[in-house]
Parts: sequence; structure tokens; C-alpha cells
Amino acid sequence: MFGTVHGLVTSLGLGTQVAMAATLVVAAFYVYRAVGLARVVSGVLGTLTREVLVLLVVGAVVIGLGWASPNVGTLVDHAQFALSEGVDFATGPGKKAFRWIVERVTS
Repeated sequence: MFGTVHGLVTSLGLGTQVAMAATLVVAAFYVYRAVGLARVVSGVLGTLTREVLVLLVVGAVVIGLGWASPNVGTLVDHAQFALSEGVDFATGPGKKAFRWIVERVTS
């Protein structure tokens, strides 16, 4: 993309300084778009972190008050299952969804 902009401006005979300035403007635009995407991602991760923290605290209170008696073996089995399913999702449809989102944001 940068080479195309540089080549187009140079072919118009506007000089190398203008071509470099146009290339830097295009680079700045892409950095601006990347910052916007980073804000969305950080907002989502911040919300996710807050929700996990609330669940952990509520779980600790429930167990501490004796309202639930957790079975550690079952808990570990469920955590391993969730992790393996998450990895499968991240390498399959999750990867495709991420690429689709990135293509939509950058186009």
C-alpha cells in the first residue's frame, strides 16, 4: 500500500518530499485504525476480567458460607474440558472469526 501511494505521487511529478509525506499520512491513518481496534479489544478484555473477578469472589463467598461443597476432582475435570474446547475453538472457527473481524475493520 505504501509503495503504491509513493509510486502514484512520484508519477504525478510532485517530488519525493510530497511522496514521503503522503506515505506518512497513510501510515498515520493505519496506526489510527489500529488504535481504535486496540480500544475495542481492551474494553472487551477489561469487561471479561471484571466478570471473572466477580465470579471468583462470589464463588469464594458461597463456599466460605457453606452453601456449596465443591468436589475438586469434578472441578478440575470441567476446567480441563473447557480449556480443551476453548483451544479447539480458537484454532478453528475462532481463528476464522478473528480474521473476518480484522478484514472488516481494516477495509
